[in-house]
Amino acid sequence: MPKRDAPKRLAEKVIVITGAGRGIGRDYALAMASEGARVVVNDLGTDLEGHTESKGPADAVVQEIASLGGRAIASHADIADPAGARSIIDTAREAYGRIDALVNNAAVEFRGSLSEHSSEVFERILAVNVRGTFNCLHAALPPMMEQGSGVILNTTSGSCWEGTEGVAAYSASKAAVIGLMLTQHTELARHGIASNCIAPSATRTRMLDSWLSQLAADSGRSEDDVMREYGIQGSANLAPLAVFLCSDTGRTISGQIFEIAGDRIVRVSPPTRGESISRDADAWSFDEIAQKLPGLTR
Repeated sequence: MPKRDAPKRLAEKVIVITGAGRGIGRDYALAMASEGARVVVNDLGTDLEGHTESKGPADAVVQEIASLGGRAIASHADIADPAGARSIIDTAREAYGRIDALVNNAAVEFRGSLSEHSSEVFERILAVNVRGTFNCLHAALPPMMEQGSGVILNTTSGSCWEGTEGVAAYSASKAAVIGLMLTQHTELARHGIASNCIAPSATRTRMLDSWLSQLAADSGRSEDDVMREYGIQGSANLAPLAVFLCSDTGRTISGQIFEIAGDRIVRVSPPTRGESISRDADAWSFDEIAQKLPGLTR
């Protein structure tokens, strides 16, 4: 007797994915559609720094999903604009009647030293990576709270706890996303809404392509060899974790940060209080601090 098809893990769920026109978001969209989800593919179609808009990336992913027998609809709205974020959620509800999961994946980046970061650059990065994440979850909250269920999956990065050189605004934005997720969990878990973060380790996306190509050319090696040496994963490696966390099985998990790197998924602890010092007198003095504080940093 022929085997019956395995049940779809996301059957009939409606999932909004921002930044789904390329890279990690595209692989999320394809994987979730293959598991039966109805997907809203949001992408403004900009370059890495958030300039130049195009409908092409989102439309291409929708067509790819349709060609594979899945269901998807495109959104070209700007998540940095509250009205744009609301329109993405409205698109999901108008097309499919509800929203079960929001994957905040869209991000922009600037590479340069601290002195090369202007206030305008900082504002642009935060507008998409932080305000855009907030705008989307804020728009998704009313329907999720009304139905008493939902998943909000944010995207952070190890750059925010590793102090990665050359991406100050990006790192700051990803630290903010962790703080936002932790508050989401505290406030929303009681309403049946799960909140988590995925932190992709070094992953081949547009953010790494130019560096990877240059390193391969300079060393005379193939890009695949360079990826293996530096432990750079393909973006499809992240999709199974995102599918799991958006599924009925995974939505029992909330308030967590998961870094995925090749064959490892690591639970990352948020900042926690460590060792302390106590004063002997009624008030701190310079001399007592000078005597005791260095012991905390050794």
